Amino acid sequence: MADIRFNVTPMQRILMLVFTYVVGLVVASILGYVLLRIGGDDRAVAMIRIATVCQDIFMLVLPAVATAVLTCNDAASLLAVNKRPQRPMIVMAIITMVVSAPAMSYIIDLNASMTLPDSLAGLERSLREFETEAAASVELALGAHTIPNLVMSLLIVSILAGFSEELFFRGALQRLLQSLHISPAAAVWIAAAIFSAIHMQFFGFVPRMLLGAFFGYLLLWSGSVWVPIIAHAFNNAMFIILRYFTGEGDVHVGGEGAGVEVAAAISAVLTAVCLYMMWRARVTIKSQALL
Repeated sequence: MADIRFNVTPMQRILMLVFTYVVGLVVASILGYVLLRIGGDDRAVAMIRIATVCQDIFMLVLPAVATAVLTCNDAASLLAVNKRPQRPMIVMAIITMVVSAPAMSYIIDLNASMTLPDSLAGLERSLREFETEAAASVELALGAHTIPNLVMSLLIVSILAGFSEELFFRGALQRLLQSLHISPAAAVWIAAAIFSAIHMQFFGFVPRMLLGAFFGYLLLWSGSVWVPIIAHAFNNAMFIILRYFTGEGDVHVGGEGAGVEVAAAISAVLTAVCLYMMWRARVTIKSQALL
């Protein structure tokens, strides 16, 4: 980011991103309300999908692009969209996501089974009801188990969501945090925590934050936002395809007790090996991108 010249202060850059996000949130909320009102029950799925596309564009894509254009001399470099993704990093990222699935499933189950103190029982009940309603909305948007719905879900939930969320959280937010002269690792984890928090799923916060951190390191190691975009799209595609064929979106290791823990431990070790290999390969991959 040394060649990028900013025309506003570091805090103004962050405030610009927050402001444009809030404006996009208001616009998307109004559009979503209007669409659901005019759609009726017979067109609810189509209206929810259109509203989802509006959210991705107005809340994520436009704020990221507008902030980059208005705050620096080279928006493409800031968002890291001008660097070609290198095939080895993409392949290793996908392999990592596959081998990490049992470990992530174990963490998902642990986070989902977490309970709050008795004094916060009402809050816990409200949070779980909110997440149940959110999951029901996602299921409604994905539609019935048909090929057209599968294709539409892959386009919206996999490709568009992967592009828009990574452009905003990694290309814009993480890169702007780095411009505050904090450590790259701190920028990765702060962006990952915000990424998870904005999804407003308390009982899924930890696994989503870990996933966001993985995407953040992919950007850090590759220098191209297209690598986490592809990895994010692949992750969402796995969820959609598994749901289509099995009815569930997560990879669950069969059995109970020690067997599950052993499988999760093996998965964690393999994931660590893959992460180490990507970390070792980062210098070579970045040097190839400059050729």
